[in-house]
Amino acid sequence: MKLFNIVALILVSLIFLTSLLIVIFKFLTEKLDSLYNKVSTSEEESFEKLKNKYNLIIRCIKLIENKFKIESKTFEEVKKVKIDSISSFKHDKLLNKCYSEILQIKSDNNKSKEIKSFKDIIDEYEENELHIISLRTYYNKYTLEFNKLIKKIPYNIVAKIRKYKLKSLFEGKELDVNFNNDLEV
Repeated sequence: MKLFNIVALILVSLIFLTSLLIVIFKFLTEKLDSLYNKVSTSEEESFEKLKNKYNLIIRCIKLIENKFKIESKTFEEVKKVKIDSISSFKHDKLLNKCYSEILQIKSDNNKSKEIKSFKDIIDEYEENELHIISLRTYYNKYTLEFNKLIKKIPYNIVAKIRKYKLKSLFEGKELDVNFNNDLEV
């Protein structure tokens, strides 16, 4: 009878430990999944806003070329850009440079104030740019949190099981933090 009690105690202990490990794993997985989903969602929204930014600039370029007969090297560079993935944010500086030229052309030409569509595009662009900045800030915040978490034990074990990789930050005017992307195991 004593042997039966010892075996039962060992089995109950194993079941308890296994249950505890499953609960801990679930908790860690849910936390990582939550952060990963926030990062992925903001990444997708940022990409959509970046495509919109590009399209608005192209509309402005066409309007300027048609109405004012002005051409620019920057305009030609922007036309060659392909916005096809989230890595297209590397072209953000070029798009901003082009927008600065567009604003300069607008201020230099009195006729531009009469063109309602030009003003509408500029207003839409500026609203879109505010969305991009807020999305980029949101993305960077949760990406930093996600990257820090998957570097820590036991989260790094869960991250390897779930095949999560470190995410890159979006550079922007509002980003002042340098982050080391080395994975510590």
